[in-house]
Amino acid sequence: MSASLVNHMPLSLLYAAIDSLDVGVSVRVVDGRLAPRRWQQALETQIDSQTHLLGISVMSGAPITNALEVSRWCKKHHPHIKIVWGGPHTMFHGREVLNEPSVDFSISGYGSLPLARLCRNLRGDADAPEFKDIPGLNYRHQGAVMTVPVENRFEFIDYKKIPYDLIRANLDRYGQMENAERVFSMYSSMGCPYQCSFCSAPAQYKDIRKKFEIYPFSEVVDHIDHVVSRYGATYIYFIDDDSFVRISHIEAIIDEIQRRGIRVKLGFRGARINEIKKMSDTFLNKLADAGTDIMHIGAESGSQKTLDLIKKNCTVADIIDVNLKMARHPEIKCAYNWIVGLPGETIEDIHETRKLMIRLIHDNPNVILFTPNMFRPLPHTELYEMAVARGYHKPDLVSEWANVENSVEAKRYETLPWVDETMHRQVEMLQIVTNFIDNKIFKIDLGNTLKFNILRFLARLYTPIAWARVRTGYSGLLFEKTLLQWVSRLG
Repeated sequence: MSASLVNHMPLSLLYAAIDSLDVGVSVRVVDGRLAPRRWQQALETQIDSQTHLLGISVMSGAPITNALEVSRWCKKHHPHIKIVWGGPHTMFHGREVLNEPSVDFSISGYGSLPLARLCRNLRGDADAPEFKDIPGLNYRHQGAVMTVPVENRFEFIDYKKIPYDLIRANLDRYGQMENAERVFSMYSSMGCPYQCSFCSAPAQYKDIRKKFEIYPFSEVVDHIDHVVSRYGATYIYFIDDDSFVRISHIEAIIDEIQRRGIRVKLGFRGARINEIKKMSDTFLNKLADAGTDIMHIGAESGSQKTLDLIKKNCTVADIIDVNLKMARHPEIKCAYNWIVGLPGETIEDIHETRKLMIRLIHDNPNVILFTPNMFRPLPHTELYEMAVARGYHKPDLVSEWANVENSVEAKRYETLPWVDETMHRQVEMLQIVTNFIDNKIFKIDLGNTLKFNILRFLARLYTPIAWARVRTGYSGLLFEKTLLQWVSRLG
């Protein structure tokens, strides 16, 4: 469902290409999401006799299946091409990835500079670095997997070097699907100073001295001006780990946008309850007047025990109060994130989350509830050791990571021993009904496609049932699960 609603540009691929382009490497981007049934043809058209390397950006979970399929296809049809994986999955699992025969290299950490150095080595440049001198590279040597430590610094990117032209032909296909806005994802800062115990950020940044750094506000606005004037951007979506660590920084960006008269809408992926508590109504009015239409907020749970466990630095009462504050600013939709299935969490804790969802919708008609994410034990995070102590076993094979997913299809009680079948059914139910009880299908412009016309029709019929389920907590006879899976497969 999420992938059907939103399809942002592949910024990770554009960032990874920057240093390679600087050293004269020819780079082509193939976004398999745009041709899910014809990706082989799309990839084949970009391969020629001069193609030496195929890079794949990989997330843990279902995308692993796609990455394996692409890698194995390439090795079968173009065995001379080397394959390198990067992205979030290889940040912590880069070494294990090389257990897959079709993958030759992986890069952990920020990838632009290491990828360029790998390209120079494979190209045979006389002064190219050896594999052992490429930060973050994982490679094979005499039958053993070798690992080079990552560089402990942020990858700050000059916006003028981001090769948007590589995807220019497809710009209208990114963003909120079928929406008229041309959405550009963007950073205003790097890192995160918080220590959420389930999150990979503290583990990723633990060896970086400063956990949070900002781009100068004038440079951020220069970037916005650049994509608006050159590429016709109408919407800027800030994808920072957290945009509001320094509220004054965002205020400065907004003031500069207004001063320059740039006409653009704004959205923010990262916001915390403890930060919104500090925001004045004056500031929120300024956000709304600047064209902000959505803030993604980490509510996470309705259980205080769970909030304390994951170190959200807030109370359930704080979440309710913040939601009431945001209700005074209806131009800004509040999109709440949730996480369930944490070690030690009980069915009673999940019921508390369900009740909080109801309260938030009752208090604020502009609420959007994201599908609850099932907890994923990520190595090096604080909750990972707790998960292991409770019987969790990390996948041994790359292919097994494909099953580490938050969808309603995953039998998580088989991989998370503390999540029994009753809890799993409750989570399945919440993952379904949260697509309907907030009326998001009618709040968001989804276009006139067959899939979404069917979804709208079904939503009108099903929403009363969804509300009955969420009010009572009844998770039996989930007939709608099969129906939803069928609709999701429609073109």
